[in-house]
Amino acid sequence: MFKRVMFTALLMITAIPISFAADTEKDCTNLVLDYAYYRDRPEPEKFSKLFALNGSLSVGGETWVGRQAILDRLEDSRDGPVYRHLMSTIRIFPVDADHATGVSYVTVYNAPPDKRSVEGFAAIGEYHDNFIRTDEGWKIESREFVPVFFYGDEN
Repeated sequence: MFKRVMFTALLMITAIPISFAADTEKDCTNLVLDYAYYRDRPEPEKFSKLFALNGSLSVGGETWVGRQAILDRLEDSRDGPVYRHLMSTIRIFPVDADHATGVSYVTVYNAPPDKRSVEGFAAIGEYHDNFIRTDEGWKIESREFVPVFFYGDEN
C-alpha cells in the first residue's frame, strides 16, 4: 500500500511540470502562428494584442515598443505589399511559470498589392522571442527578426 501511495504521489509531482511545459509550448506556439496569420491579413488590432502591453517588435533595424506603436506600424503598412509568413521549426523553451523563450523559422514572401506574382522569397530568417504570462494569458514580450538569407540584392 505504501509503495502505491508513494508511486501515485511521485506520478502527480512529475506530471505537473510536464503539463505546465506542454501548455506553455502550445500557448506560445499559437502566438507564433497567430502572428503570421494576423500580420498577413492584415488585422492590426488582433496582431497588436498578441504582444504584452509594453512588448516590442524588432524588424529590419527598427523597433516598435508598446501595443499602440505595433498597431500603428501595421496600420501604416495596410496599403503596401501583400505578405505571407510561412512559419516552421517552432521551438519553445519554458523558463519558469511566467516566462518562456522561443525560436521559429520563417520564409517571407511579398508582392505589390495590385500584382500577386513573386520572383522569390523576400527573406528567410528566424524570430527570436521572449514570452510572458500576463493577466490576459501568454503574450509576446519581445520579438526580433534575425535574417538568414535574402533573395537577390540585400541592399
